[in-house]
Amino acid sequence: MTTHPFARLSKAPLPECFLLALAALVRFWRLDYHSFWFDEIVSLDWAGRTPGEIWDVGFHLVQEKHPPGYYLTLHLWQKFLGVLGLAQNDSALRALGALLGVATVLGLLLLVTRLSSRRAGLVTALFVTLSPVLVWYSQELRMFQPAATGLVWALCFLVMAATGPDGERGVKQSLLRIANWTGVVVTLTYTLYSYLFAAFFLPGLGLALLVLAGRRWRVLAEGCIVLGIVGLLFLPLARNAWLVNDAENLPATAFGGFATILWRQLQIFTLWRAEWSGWALTGALLLFCLLILAGLFARPSSGKPVNLLLALWIGLPLLIAGLLQATNASIFKEDRYHIYLAPFVLWAAGEGVVALARWRPWLGWGSGGLAALLLAAALPLLWTPGALREDWRAATAYIADYQAQSPGLTAGGVAHLGYLRPAVLWYLDQRIPTPGLPVFGLFGGRLTEDQMDSVIGPPLAGIESVMGAHTLWLLQSHLEGVDDEKLVERWLDERHPLITEQFPAGIKLSGYALGSRYAALPPLAVNARYPQVIIAPAIEMAACEVVTPQVTAQESRLHPPSGWVHLRAWLRAKEVVATDLQPYARLVGAGGVWGELLPRPNGVLERFPTSTWTPGEFMRVEMDINLNPLTPGGRYEAVVGFEGAAEAVCGFVEVTEK
Repeated sequence: MTTHPFARLSKAPLPECFLLALAALVRFWRLDYHSFWFDEIVSLDWAGRTPGEIWDVGFHLVQEKHPPGYYLTLHLWQKFLGVLGLAQNDSALRALGALLGVATVLGLLLLVTRLSSRRAGLVTALFVTLSPVLVWYSQELRMFQPAATGLVWALCFLVMAATGPDGERGVKQSLLRIANWTGVVVTLTYTLYSYLFAAFFLPGLGLALLVLAGRRWRVLAEGCIVLGIVGLLFLPLARNAWLVNDAENLPATAFGGFATILWRQLQIFTLWRAEWSGWALTGALLLFCLLILAGLFARPSSGKPVNLLLALWIGLPLLIAGLLQATNASIFKEDRYHIYLAPFVLWAAGEGVVALARWRPWLGWGSGGLAALLLAAALPLLWTPGALREDWRAATAYIADYQAQSPGLTAGGVAHLGYLRPAVLWYLDQRIPTPGLPVFGLFGGRLTEDQMDSVIGPPLAGIESVMGAHTLWLLQSHLEGVDDEKLVERWLDERHPLITEQFPAGIKLSGYALGSRYAALPPLAVNARYPQVIIAPAIEMAACEVVTPQVTAQESRLHPPSGWVHLRAWLRAKEVVATDLQPYARLVGAGGVWGELLPRPNGVLERFPTSTWTPGEFMRVEMDINLNPLTPGGRYEAVVGFEGAAEAVCGFVEVTEK
């Protein structure tokens, strides 16, 4: 009897291979699009310590609130990349999480196929492959995706050990059973020592052992021994976690607002950040809710209690977390806290698709296809400017480009708060050669008004007086609860003119001129022009520099929606100027004016009005021109002048439309 070729094809692992390839594609896609943000820099900071220090700090949970398992893994991964010369490469470092994300899909394919059916395994793997939240955290240097991977594989080993043939006594079967139980110990212990909230999964896992073992007492005894070993290994860390939690977290009401929390968790586990209209998003979430309920309540085709197990693995962790709100009000605060449940929620949805397909094939496969399309439609948002958290790459690139166009103006930088300094240096060191630009991490604690002169002022003043810097770059992020009144920025505003402000995602970048009056011109940029023409009564344009000779008309990273041209004019009073004058700056081309000066309340001429200028001194006047976002691509003149007087061409700017 011959087998139809399509039947043979359906039994081959081609669909599984396709899903693994797709999982790899979306997880390795644009791995370096996002800058490392604060949390990832924290991961790199801890991973850069010695293994002994990583273990000591992570085990006691005082200096760092996460256990050492993931940090030790990242430490080894970075050491491995160092051999390849990739230890400082964003994509290579994030490849660890991407590989773990693919391993999650593989583990689910094995687990769901073993416990349920191949169809359910393929649908579940497709949903997990396209899950926005799981893709996102696969591309982040944190422990949340590794926790999901660890739990999937711990269950995979548990199911293989508990559902394997119990009557065979061969050496091969014994070794296989030992290997599976060992896999449970290793993966589960690693997960618990990487992410503490994964412990919420333990009760459901223990009950699952009872369900899977049934009356096979040998399997039950072996499983209890294995879980007991894991419990003993985890107990010291659990004790430390409980003491820290009890001492530092604020209490709330157990199960407070739980219905709203569950609805929010549903969105996190499925469409996450999809920015659709209210009805569209609600309808999509209701579809997933229907599929999940169908998966939990429909009779499994495999004859195994899959729906009961899924209810244990999804419901018990959420109930435990709701109960612990009584001791920790922030237990549901962040989207990422419980994504280790996302694979199982999507598994329930996959079971729902298969269950509906048994009843009405068109309904099951139609709803499953629609759910997959919705997940896929929510994915591209992850790699858009709106999804950027802290764009340190853009912030440091601006500083580096500015300094490259400012050979005579030495600079210092301040990362406020102090613990942001590693994020600044990570990207700045890639742009500015050693010794580079000094960056200080200052003001790590809560600042108050009475510290303006005693705590805030001295180190900032020292950057100018001791270093002799001409420019100071202030980078601010995460100020809540530390500098709510922006006292550091206020101290600088009261003493130095602002030369520019940039607004990368999650960051405010401010440039201050520590020096504005010069007896002689410092070295200028290569593209500097020296008009030496009178552009207002008694005021000469001695020189001018276009600091940003190439810009885009539409800007999405620093100050959307339009690009800015930055100019630096060197003006000189030929004699005492009788009145206070304000200049204009414009971008001029075919069709007229395409950009105007962006006024700032704390510019150089507000702090040093023209009537106070000393004849013969050169004044450093920096300006931003705000472009019309519809500016056609081409070459434009940047001009500076005073109303009612002559104007001078500062230089030329190449504008691209996007």
